[in-house]
Formats: sequence, C-alpha cells, structure tokens
Amino acid sequence: MAGDYLLGTHPAELERLRFQHELWLPAAQAGWQRTDLQSGQRVLDLGAGPGFCSLELARLTGPSGRVLGLELSPTYVEAGQTMAKTAGLSQLELRQHDLLRDPWPNERFDLAWCRWVAMFLPELEPLLEGLGQTVRCGGQLLLHEYLHWDTFGLHPHGRAIARFGAACQASFRQAGGDPDVNRRLPALLSQRGWQIEELRPLPVLGGPGSMAALWMERFVQVYGSQLQSLRLWSSADAAAAEAEIDAAATDPGSYWVGPTVLEVRARYTS
Repeated sequence: MAGDYLLGTHPAELERLRFQHELWLPAAQAGWQRTDLQSGQRVLDLGAGPGFCSLELARLTGPSGRVLGLELSPTYVEAGQTMAKTAGLSQLELRQHDLLRDPWPNERFDLAWCRWVAMFLPELEPLLEGLGQTVRCGGQLLLHEYLHWDTFGLHPHGRAIARFGAACQASFRQAGGDPDVNRRLPALLSQRGWQIEELRPLPVLGGPGSMAALWMERFVQVYGSQLQSLRLWSSADAAAAEAEIDAAATDPGSYWVGPTVLEVRARYTS
C-alpha cells in the first residue's frame, strides 16, 4: 500500500467516514452478532481507520477482552487513540501498520474484522497469509467488501453520477485495487483453510434526504476533487453531477443505490 490513502485523510474525509460509520453501524453490529462475539474475546480490526468500529468492538468485548486496530495512516491512528483514551477503553490498542509490508502481530485472535480494505490492496496474498497467522483455529473472519460496484447510481436521471461511478472504479484499479474484490475472496479463503459459513449481500439505497442518499452525495462531493486531480473527472462533470443531485432532492420518486457489499463470514479450520 502507498503511504497515503487514495481517498485521503483530510478533515472532510474524516467527517465523511464518521457519517459513513453511523450509516453502516447497524449492518456491522448485526454481522458481529452473527459471529456470536462475546465479552472477553480478542478482536483484530484490519484497516481500522479513525477507530470508529474499534471503539464499538472494544465496548462489546469489555475490559477483559482485547481489540487491536491496525491502521496505515498515522493521522487516523492518533485520532483513534484519542477517542479510546477519552472513552476509557484500555482494552483497545490502535497501531500504525502496513498490511502488505509490516510483520503481523504475534498473537491469536477470536475474530478478525475487515471492511473496505481488501478492495484497495494491490495484492491479496499478504492479507490472506496474515489472517492465517493471527486468527486462532476455530476463530472467525467477518468481511464487508464490495461485490458489485456497478450498482452505484442515482435514478431515474443520473447520467453524470453514472460517469462518476465509472471514474471511481477506474481510480481504484489504476491504484492497483479491485472494486469488486469480494467476487474472489471466498474462493481464495476456502483454498487456505477457511470454511465459508455464510455469504450475505448488503444492499444500501434510499430516497431524498435519507442517510443513504446523504452518504452517497457526500462521497461525490468529497472524492470528486480527487478524481479531477487524477484527470478521471472534470469540472463540467462535477457541475452536471451537482445539478442531478439538486434535482433529485426535490423529486420524491428519485433514489440512490450504493455499490453492493457482500458479507463473508468464515471460520479458520487449519
């Protein structure tokens, strides 16, 4: 991985991530519940970002448990450490770590949680090897990664938004990632001693003013400038997209659909 995120770590992106966390927290909590996560267990949070999920997991595991969040960005590690200290969660550690280059922790965990990380990795082997090294036999992995980015759109009239979605995918692939990485991960895990226990699609959609719509609108606004710097998106595209967003806000029949997430729940049997 590069030393900085494709999406950036600037304040606007941090706030977007905070809103994103609020939208997707119920899906994450439901997934954690399906793993039967218990107080006292040990959880590894991969690509922890600013630590929003790490904090929630630390509350679930309690003082007798442990949550280790591995995060590439020192900015996000510092933000997460501050939140953990403020919340009094001594069972939570956030550590700066490059999943592709740094040695993985020399300890075993009951659960590994990974959301929107694998899609940005130019190679998956270090991730797969690291999971095998750190999840105990019988432990679980819960993945929330994209399966079908082409579902992203604003309907019924979102042509500029469709061009934005295509530009996003081009930027991810240009950086070495795979926006539809979860088409491959279940098979790769199965080949490495993981038993796939459940595959569950997690669609997201909503009409004007919904959290889903606001999340996608913010993504267009925040990431659009990055796409322009990559020359994958133009100021004219941005203006057209804003016009479509404004029109949709007053059309009760319009709606947004996000890229389709696939939940993979697997158990390590090796």
